[in-house]
Amino acid sequence: MEQQMDVRDVINEMRAVQQQSKQFMERLTEHAQLSSNHVMLLMDLKLNGSMRITEISERFSITAGAATSMCDKLEQQQLVKRIREHQDRRVVQVALTEEGEKIIDLIFESLPAERLLEMLRIFKQIRNLMSTII
Repeated sequence: MEQQMDVRDVINEMRAVQQQSKQFMERLTEHAQLSSNHVMLLMDLKLNGSMRITEISERFSITAGAATSMCDKLEQQQLVKRIREHQDRRVVQVALTEEGEKIIDLIFESLPAERLLEMLRIFKQIRNLMSTII
């Protein structure tokens, strides 16, 4: 019976963290006038430099067409650009523009540095804990 209670507690906490994470992203993005998925894509591009549409579709578990639509919207706002590879012109990379970089910087400038450091420490702890479980 106690094992069952522990499982329920874990499930409740997981759901609460997921919900609060969603609310946090919504709060961060409220002034950017972008969906949280658009902002997550901009963040991924900041981390990776550039990504192919297939990588974006895999990252967000969406079709290539939906990933293309995401990129179209961001390109219309001049936040991303498409770059064709020289070796194979069919392959297109999506990368941040300077304006896209500014959006990400503005989002994180709204948080105090000590708060960001605290979040980083906690995220690392959670990731380390999860890696020991999985």
